[in-house]
Amino acid sequence: MSAESGHGAKSSIWREPGLARLVVSISVSQLGTAITGVALPIFLLGRFGLGLDFGLTLGIRLIPNILLGTVVSEVVRRWDPRAVSVLASVASALIAVVIPFTGALWQIQVLSFLIGLTTMFLAPARLALRTRVTPDGRELESNGLIVTAQRVASLLGPVVVGPVLAFGSISVAFFAEAATALLAAGLLAGPFPAPKSEPTTAVGAAVPRMPKSPLRIPRRLFLDNPRELLTIIRGDGMIFGLTLTAFTYVFVVGMNSVFVPAFARIRFPEIDGMLGYLIAAMGLGGAAGGILAGRLTRFSPGSMYILGNVAEAVCWLLLLLAHQPALAIGLLVAGGILESLATTVYMAEVQARFTERELTHYYSMLLPTNDMFVLLGATVAGLLVAPGRLGVSAVVLAGVMAVPILLLAHSFFTPRPERITTTVRTDGAAPAADVAG
Repeated sequence: MSAESGHGAKSSIWREPGLARLVVSISVSQLGTAITGVALPIFLLGRFGLGLDFGLTLGIRLIPNILLGTVVSEVVRRWDPRAVSVLASVASALIAVVIPFTGALWQIQVLSFLIGLTTMFLAPARLALRTRVTPDGRELESNGLIVTAQRVASLLGPVVVGPVLAFGSISVAFFAEAATALLAAGLLAGPFPAPKSEPTTAVGAAVPRMPKSPLRIPRRLFLDNPRELLTIIRGDGMIFGLTLTAFTYVFVVGMNSVFVPAFARIRFPEIDGMLGYLIAAMGLGGAAGGILAGRLTRFSPGSMYILGNVAEAVCWLLLLLAHQPALAIGLLVAGGILESLATTVYMAEVQARFTERELTHYYSMLLPTNDMFVLLGATVAGLLVAPGRLGVSAVVLAGVMAVPILLLAHSFFTPRPERITTTVRTDGAAPAADVAG
């Protein structure tokens, strides 16, 4: 008997206490991030030009999470995640409004680092809040709403920057980020659903704690994290391949944060808003790819993952031949579709192969390392990108994306292992063990 036949038609998920406020809060915050994602490169290029400092400045927000991301969960565990999210958003807003008044690159770098220090708390805090507002059994529906809201916000960000450039100064965009951060914080203020249960540590591991000495931070980052992550992933070929290629994928994300603004400026200098159009194209493709991915359930996940990544790499290479704005925009729409297909496969397979507690622990180890690779990619792109070296940058970008996928191709066809899960009974009977594949 299905849940609906046993309990009648489901009510609208929007009626769940706190869900609408959380979805709108995340969407508004993402809109501000998307606006700055276009505004900051334009601001930096206009004042300081291309170079290594350009890439480092774009990536410096990631450094706090790289160093301290694995211990942030301890703060979220001890404090109310809603309070953590509100305070972090307010602090980020206050720092963002200072950026337009800076006169030196190092000042922008310090402010970007401070924003990274505040925003590194937002992801785990908001992930914790999702469990409070999501009814049991409707996790997919709830998270689908949140992902859709994020994609739409990312698409609207570049659209907002266009009128700002046309009728005002790029500095206004930083005030927009501050305003959206304050609005996102305000939406989470006031009464909110309480935790459903006491938090637990993942897969029996000790909760990560703040290193007692700064000298222990590199050990956590370069020794403890990789060793613990390897322990988690080595038993499943698919997870192993997905995780390794996640690192090369986010390296490409870091490169793109420098390559795309540079490409827009070098190839189409006469079009002031070209960067916004290119970023919007990727967002539009990503939204379309997310919708398409849900309709391709008959295809092998491994084949989709390989095809999505390799074909996207081809799109980046073909971008070198795009001397017309429409062609460049079309290629990035196609690349966004392919990227979203591969990302959906990654998220679905990881979720299907881990229990909830294992998944939490996995991401606590993965995300700081991911950010380290994003920063590395932005740094490499800062060294490579120049008016006469767009081709070199594109080849490196495409190679890093496609070659690891092809080398690990066999691992993406590893069948899902069977695992034993425990079903919690609510009628007082003993728990029943089920086999999940």
